[in-house]
Amino acid sequence: MAAQGEHSRFILKAMTCSAGIFLVAGAAMTLLDTHLDLTLLADTTSRLLRFRDWLLLETPMPNWSLLMIIAILISTLSAAICYARITDGTYSELHEIERKVYKKNNPQFPQLTDDQTLLMEALAYHANFRKIANLNSICKLVSLSTLEVEAGLKQLQAKRLVRQKVTRGTFGATIFELTLAGKDYALERFDLT
Repeated sequence: MAAQGEHSRFILKAMTCSAGIFLVAGAAMTLLDTHLDLTLLADTTSRLLRFRDWLLLETPMPNWSLLMIIAILISTLSAAICYARITDGTYSELHEIERKVYKKNNPQFPQLTDDQTLLMEALAYHANFRKIANLNSICKLVSLSTLEVEAGLKQLQAKRLVRQKVTRGTFGATIFELTLAGKDYALERFDLT
């Protein structure tokens, strides 16, 4: 509603400015004609008189009405372009707000507790720097006890965000890594630069 009021004020200003220009030009020419004798003014006056005569010519469609139709078409096109540019930004902002509200109300990923979020961030850190994430390195990074980290990792495994790999052999170890869903979650939620 407010945008419509702004458009009508814009059109009113444009019409007022153009009428004012014609009035000032006419008054200036009249003053110059009475007080100064200029050849340029005489040329301008003669051209304006010829233009007036051309507008008043008797043709199947008077020339003045043709010019009015052209002026109306140009002003309508200008108003349409102006309106399209103004509303384009409004609709894109509205779309962005709707997208944020939709993502908040329909989360793509499960809701995580603070400890689980901290563990996901630690695993994303390990993945970003291509480090092996074992239980000790995660505990050092998040400053949680081993039991809390184990419980949190099991909950993340149940949500299919983390997987556990056990290596066999002389130097066997248990390592944790993000699944594809976990990587997507980390890319969306954390700044990994």
